[in-house]
Amino acid sequence: MDRRTVKYGIAGAITTMVGAIAYAFVRLYVMNIRVDISIFVVNIVVFSASAAALVYFLWKDRQLEEEEMFRD
Repeated sequence: MDRRTVKYGIAGAITTMVGAIAYAFVRLYVMNIRVDISIFVVNIVVFSASAAALVYFLWKDRQLEEEEMFRD
């Protein structure tokens, strides 16, 4: 995995987290819809999965940094 792919993964995970928050905000405050199962699913499942992906990509980024540091 190269560094550019890791950076895109980090950006994608953060974008997904922001999208999950925006979805809940729009459903609750803009559309005035009560809390239903879809908001819980999006906020718990999608947010948790993207948080796990973010942690993985940050770990991989740090690992690639260390490899480059020792390569020099």
